[in-house]
Amino acid sequence: MSRSAARLLGLAGLVALCSAHVGSPDVWYEGAAGPYHIVVYVRLPGVIPGIADISVQVVGAKPEQVTAMVNLFDATAGTPPPDVARPVAGAEGWYATRLWIMSPGSNSVTVAVRGAKGTGTAVVPVAAVASRRLPLQRPLGILLGALGLFLFAGIVTIVGAAVREGVLPPGEAPSPRRVWGARGAMAGSALIVGLLLLGGWTWWDGEDRGFVERMYRPFATTATVVDTGPRRMLRLEIVDSFWAMRGDSVWLREHHQRAWPPLVTDHGRLMHLFLIRRSDMGAFAHLHPTTVDSVEFDAALPALPAGRYLIFADLVHESGFAKTLVTSVDLPAPTLPARGDSASDDGIYLGSAATDRAMLPDGAIVTWDRATAPLLAGAPAALSFTIREPDGRPASLEPYLGMPGHAVVARDDGAVFIHLHPMGTVSMAAQETFALRQQGDTATGAIGSRIAAQDSAMAAMTHSFPGGRISFPYAFPQPGRYRIWVQVKRGGRVETAAFDALVRPASNR
Repeated sequence: MSRSAARLLGLAGLVALCSAHVGSPDVWYEGAAGPYHIVVYVRLPGVIPGIADISVQVVGAKPEQVTAMVNLFDATAGTPPPDVARPVAGAEGWYATRLWIMSPGSNSVTVAVRGAKGTGTAVVPVAAVASRRLPLQRPLGILLGALGLFLFAGIVTIVGAAVREGVLPPGEAPSPRRVWGARGAMAGSALIVGLLLLGGWTWWDGEDRGFVERMYRPFATTATVVDTGPRRMLRLEIVDSFWAMRGDSVWLREHHQRAWPPLVTDHGRLMHLFLIRRSDMGAFAHLHPTTVDSVEFDAALPALPAGRYLIFADLVHESGFAKTLVTSVDLPAPTLPARGDSASDDGIYLGSAATDRAMLPDGAIVTWDRATAPLLAGAPAALSFTIREPDGRPASLEPYLGMPGHAVVARDDGAVFIHLHPMGTVSMAAQETFALRQQGDTATGAIGSRIAAQDSAMAAMTHSFPGGRISFPYAFPQPGRYRIWVQVKRGGRVETAAFDALVRPASNR
């Protein structure tokens, strides 16, 4: 393999690993479509344009019709007609259809349900990006190569026959001069066809390089520990030239790129940053850095044990495009004991993980209500948890960044990372960008200011979530060993429980 080909394949592998949520590009959403409770699963294509598989479950009702359509966030033309989702054989309540996603970037899948209760719609944001480079199948390559050689030989032979015998009367043998002329014509035609093939090869290589360059990649990011005196700070810096030059229209035009829209807050925070110790996943932190320029993000570093940590940082653009930055950092030994900060929405967890039951610091119990069947890659996973007070009563959960809880799922090698909410893998801010967008919104900041106003109202919420139950719709994308951190807020403090999961290949069904 040539060095350039290896570089391209390596980049393609990195992109497949780091698109949007790491190693987990498919979208899950659970929520309301008017009077109906629905679950939506969007299996995104690896290339754009491509076909997405849309599955919709209508819970507790039998609708007359379920439809779905895809549209780009800033589309100026009329919306495409919706496709009717058909019932899935053997899966009661599920409906499915397939839709073309024509443009990369922030798209929305609009699901509409009609039935006896009336009609309702739900908008599910999806980040559609080219995340892989499809290989040419070896048998097809051999077949096409053989056909190409056959055609090449045929063209050269036809040219030679035409020069040698094309104007001779029937039965007359060609003269030596015509024979040599035919050989010269064959050599010339072979050279011309060869040059055409070389030009085509060069053009195709250029198209291939351009495709790889246009594939999605997360912003290049660095992380360092900064000593500011009383507390150490973790500084995350976006060093990607594409983000640094986002306002330079000349640079963008020369590189055939569109400017990234500004960032918006998600659950009231501009960034959700997660630290996971690489060696054993025995240390975890959920932080919310602040920034003044959207380039450098600083967060007070909690007292985590020394070691190398993977960093995953979630951001949402004003277009609704959600992305995850990926990097790592070496943390020195802490100078203060580890303790939670009751005045903060940050949360840390130190220690091993449970299988079914985990205890919170005050003695409350978190139980994973998992089924007895094994977890399978690609199959819906029952990520449902019950939280009970030390005396056995169902816990009453306080709003944690506007929701009853959050969950983080990571595979032990870092190849999969996902930040989950009870509404699924969908970012609340991404969904809000579509709900708040008005026709003619072109000025940057128009959507962000509206989301900030909603976040202020969300921060003032005082109601609780009784019942002590929380669930997260999801399917593990790959087999392997995973750790799940479930975070809730009780007594004004963020508390975390950790669980281990073994996911088997889908072929083991």
